[in-house]
Amino acid sequence: MLKLEKIIDTLVKKRVSLLAWTLGFLAIIFLRCFIEQFIAVSQPIFWFESIIEYIHNFYFFALAFLLIWLFFSFLFKLRPQKLSGLLIFALALTLFPPIIDMLKNHGEVYWSFYLLSNPHLLWQQYWSIFGHLPSGIVYFGTKITFILAVLISAGLIWLKEKSYFKSILGALIVYSILFFMGAFPSFFVYGYDFIFHSTKILQIQSFQIAQFFGAANNVFGVNFPSVRYAFAYQLDFVYFPFLVILLTWFFWLVSPIKFLAFIKNLRLPQLIYHFGLFFIGLGLGILAYPQNFNLNLFSFLSILILMLSIWFSWEASVIINDIYDLPIDQISNSQRPLPQKIFTVEEYRDLGVIYFLLALLGAITISVHFAVLIIIYQILAWFYSAPPFRLKRFPFLATFISSLASVIILFIGYILMASHQSIATLSWRIPALLILSYTISLPIKDLKDIAGDRKHKIWTLPVIFGEKNSRLIIASGIFISYLASIFFLNELRLFSVALFFGIITFLIVINQKVKSSQLLYWVLALVFFYGFILVKVSFF
Repeated sequence: MLKLEKIIDTLVKKRVSLLAWTLGFLAIIFLRCFIEQFIAVSQPIFWFESIIEYIHNFYFFALAFLLIWLFFSFLFKLRPQKLSGLLIFALALTLFPPIIDMLKNHGEVYWSFYLLSNPHLLWQQYWSIFGHLPSGIVYFGTKITFILAVLISAGLIWLKEKSYFKSILGALIVYSILFFMGAFPSFFVYGYDFIFHSTKILQIQSFQIAQFFGAANNVFGVNFPSVRYAFAYQLDFVYFPFLVILLTWFFWLVSPIKFLAFIKNLRLPQLIYHFGLFFIGLGLGILAYPQNFNLNLFSFLSILILMLSIWFSWEASVIINDIYDLPIDQISNSQRPLPQKIFTVEEYRDLGVIYFLLALLGAITISVHFAVLIIIYQILAWFYSAPPFRLKRFPFLATFISSLASVIILFIGYILMASHQSIATLSWRIPALLILSYTISLPIKDLKDIAGDRKHKIWTLPVIFGEKNSRLIIASGIFISYLASIFFLNELRLFSVALFFGIITFLIVINQKVKSSQLLYWVLALVFFYGFILVKVSFF
């Protein structure tokens, strides 16, 4: 017993980095899918179904592990990172169910689907430990693994706390978490119908839960072709925001100081700018494909997921930029996390990789097309900030790359509505206008970094021409952008409006009394109001 306690104490003292834990988890889920799809006797599936299978397994086990991890952190009164070395060994349990099933069933894996039950039957399944199952569902390997996980948890709690009461209570809570995940669709439908349809929970039947997630509905222009995997596909729409909420809570518990530093470094104007581009693309898609505009829970969740993916992708690009701009930020932006030494460079890099993986995960949850666009966006961000390219050193080429990345965000919004996820029907005038406008206007973001950029030979317009002259050049570029919108959109009725907003924006940008750090807010606000009028005049 003493040896076990020493082993547990050693594992608790061992730290596994966030990136190492994540990569280990990704590898274990891959191995599980490999066993189920290539080693076990199973029906062949299409490539996109393999992706859904992997993603769905990832979500299920990630959520289960996070919930149990957070519970142990609360019970042992330890920060979550102190349990990383201990819990990483628990990942092996995810491989047990298919292996046990194959040993029992001559190479085949039993079907262990979710518990889609009315509340009365669900309660029976809870107290009977996954008993009273519908015909055809066999929780064999899964049930054995769940029971093993509960027993291991009870033993671990006893070794740490030396309390039989805490051990029994902890085992019950771990079992309840696993049962909650096994019956998640049922619990979700109970809550959803109660809130939005005022349905009495006791009246909800199993077939209604199956229909809720299993009905093969289009999500705007995205048509998921597999009826067999429709349930898992649409359930993943709920899982991703749930995962983000748990990870946010986890981040806070790991280090409130680092979490608050991250929040302060959001760069809200640029984030609003990204979301604005997404909704412009979405609006253009609605105008081009009005028949695809169908509002329901899953279409709403698709918008939320893509917004989260855009946010994570933007934050990953911010981290890339912050790492390679550290010497500059020590002069011009000393309030950022790296100059303040809140993160080490390695921690910050790992966080950036996690954000990119989350962006990719959210995008691919909706469609592979969105994942490809997120990857392209990230490549452009890398070319902009990182050696050997570091294109931000070259005026106009830097903003041209940024404008291309911006147009990618617009494409994401558009193809969400477009049939077959294609931009072929999007008029070339709109991305051309945006690329021109952003290329000559985006140097505005460099005004606040003059001192650091000059010292490290980053040749932005403000470094080359000085703040006063560069304000005049940037203001002129923005004014030209307003007027260019008239000709690119072939809408002469916008002339007086574009002239008015162009002059106002010009005067604000050249006004030395307006701080360079505040210019983006002013410009974004004016562009928003002009864009609202532009849409009303041009499209309605």
